[in-house]
Amino acid sequence: MPRSEERSSHRGGGGGGRGGGGAAAKQHHRNNRNGPLPRQVLVSKALSRLLRHAAAQERVPIDNHGYVRMDHLLDWQRLKSMQPRVTFEEVVDVVLENEKKRFSLKYVGDDDQDQGEQQQRAQQQQEDTETQTETETQRAISEYETLKNTGGGQLDTRQSQRFYIRATQGHSMATVEAENLLTPITLDDPASVPDTVVHGTFYGSWEAILSSGGLKKMNRNHVHFATGPKYQDVMDGIGQGHHDVKNDTKGGTTEGDGDGKSADRDGQDKGGGNSRGGSNETLLQKNKVISGMRSDAQILVYVDIRRALVEQPDMKWWRSENGVVLTDGVAVTTKKEEEEEDDAQKQQTPSQNDKVVPTKYFTAAVEIKQGLGLLYEDGKGVVNQLPERLRTRGVPRGKGGPRGRGGRGGGRG
Repeated sequence: MPRSEERSSHRGGGGGGRGGGGAAAKQHHRNNRNGPLPRQVLVSKALSRLLRHAAAQERVPIDNHGYVRMDHLLDWQRLKSMQPRVTFEEVVDVVLENEKKRFSLKYVGDDDQDQGEQQQRAQQQQEDTETQTETETQRAISEYETLKNTGGGQLDTRQSQRFYIRATQGHSMATVEAENLLTPITLDDPASVPDTVVHGTFYGSWEAILSSGGLKKMNRNHVHFATGPKYQDVMDGIGQGHHDVKNDTKGGTTEGDGDGKSADRDGQDKGGGNSRGGSNETLLQKNKVISGMRSDAQILVYVDIRRALVEQPDMKWWRSENGVVLTDGVAVTTKKEEEEEDDAQKQQTPSQNDKVVPTKYFTAAVEIKQGLGLLYEDGKGVVNQLPERLRTRGVPRGKGGPRGRGGRGGGRG
């Protein structure tokens, strides 16, 4: 067994909630909701913030592939100020124990000092992105173990400068270029196109999604999608299994649960919930999940990615190292906007923030917590309205709700 795998098995693995943390840390937090967060969760949240959103703001050097050198990371004031100071080993633990694979490591040895050549080589090797990421990270951890063991348990400054860390997806920094860390999804490579593409959202965002004309990336670089659960499995779970949907013909492993907690405090069913809806909640969590969707998602929006690729070549799609499907959308104008704009305004190019994944590519939207079933269907539009009691529920933490990033407008969900 490779050293990195042996180390992982000894530590038990297991991912955390939003921002990570291992299984033990996550369980500790569940049992002590009113107490302080476990240290591992705090470290993971700090890494997520810096590597996804704040490196430039915090003046921590980051390249356009999203990599930060480990000595620069450990010298970041937030990690230095934690007592005791965060160590290299703690960062490695967070990378290993995050089952959603939010972070990846890279080691640059003596034969890899030409960064440009190495990055080009790594880009060419991303045909199987998950295997590539695992191999790169495992290699880095193995090198770390070797250097640590030969150095009396410590790495010197020169050695630590050979290690790099990045977030695998979820960036909001313009300096991180998608093509440098993501694998394109194209019709030229049919194997790259997932059979299922689904976005998880919440009651409080649904009306905004419809009124804005589709899914927006909000303050991230992309709209995020998972490759499961399969539409038919969800419909079976709420007793509406006779429905069919385009572009979802094969069974598949779920790549769901991305950024959220396992329970939605604002949107959870406080009695009177539908047991069929509960079976879908189990469906979202029953497999080993990767990123792309929160397990507490209340509405699943299925998208016809093949149709989008055919009709909107300017709407680029990618897959991240940890399996998340991503797009920045395409510029559209809603009917209301068309009525309000004059001819001169119509000639202006919409900004990047106006881009959406248009509703015309929605094959279905399904409410899964209360068992309401179909809300939106291809060719018919809205087929079922959310009850007022659901429509007015707040968006959970981390999705524009309390302490979340950004507001509810625009419909990132």
